[in-house]
Amino acid sequence: MIDALFAEGRHQEVLGILDGLVPVVSNAAGVRFRRSRLGLLSGTYEVSENVLQQLVAEGHHSAAISHDIAFAQLCQRRTRDANATLDATVQQFGDSAELSVLRARVALIERDYARAQAALKQALLLEPGQSTAWGLQALGSLDAGETERAENTALACLALHPDQHEALLAAGTIALWRQNVDAAEGYFRRALSRFPNSGRALSGYAQALMLRGLLDQAKLQLEQAVVAMPDHIGTWHALAWVQLLLGDGEVARVSYERAYALDRNFAETHGGLATIAMLDGRISEGEESMRRALKLDPKSFNGRYARSLWLESQGETEAANALMVELTSEGGMPGIGLDQVLKLSQGIRDRAMRKPRA
Repeated sequence: MIDALFAEGRHQEVLGILDGLVPVVSNAAGVRFRRSRLGLLSGTYEVSENVLQQLVAEGHHSAAISHDIAFAQLCQRRTRDANATLDATVQQFGDSAELSVLRARVALIERDYARAQAALKQALLLEPGQSTAWGLQALGSLDAGETERAENTALACLALHPDQHEALLAAGTIALWRQNVDAAEGYFRRALSRFPNSGRALSGYAQALMLRGLLDQAKLQLEQAVVAMPDHIGTWHALAWVQLLLGDGEVARVSYERAYALDRNFAETHGGLATIAMLDGRISEGEESMRRALKLDPKSFNGRYARSLWLESQGETEAANALMVELTSEGGMPGIGLDQVLKLSQGIRDRAMRKPRA
């Protein structure tokens, strides 16, 4: 019964049953294993791994326990440990669709898309129609830049499995890129109804809220998202943007610095830091960051936005306005509507230009 509830995503009911067990039963290996799975769903990865490792030490070794150990290691971004656990598990218990799917997840974290797709192909050979493998194919294609393939795969998967998490993420992200707010919000809300701690669903839903102009709500969702996936640069950038739109440039600077600590050569981060410097009246510092952003990527949105501020600071209003027209004609950034770009350009540029020039 408990496993059936798990499969249906009724995790609170599972917790209620486990909490109602008498102490002698609640300490049984099977109960502790299922509690660890609830822990994995709620984000207590280290605690869950410790419980699972203790079960192994007590002699309760199985493919399912080893799978969950590898999953906990993956969620802690210990991909080398996760791969080693998976290799040992396959050697001891043989391969399975679930293990191949997890191997694909590790490969996706490592951005090895070819290896991920090979693992997913193996999963579908072992279990044709496996919904998670199908959804991960969509998400992996999206992350590899194959948008059309990702959309077709996601929609085909959702037609048969409307709650499949990764397919919802892929479909929602594509809808967000196209600024189809209703569709994006629907996909992400559905994903969060089953997986409330999904970082990518929280981030996507927040960006849909941003497009609706619900900035305070978006900020709360993004703050949860960066806790769920603190090494995702795009989510730190989205949080910085909503903080900028709310008028808190100092907090936005901290978010950009968190992104910078993850990757020192990402153009959008340098462009964001340049914008903050311009806002603070530190024009020379902002110019240096702006030039670094545009050297890394001449099409960087944040870099060009900072350049529009810099041009304004130099008295080149016509060139600044022309660049803003170029930026707004491109539709802004995912999760940020044209009206918000214009609002930001008006409010922040006015404040920035009132600051003393460095």
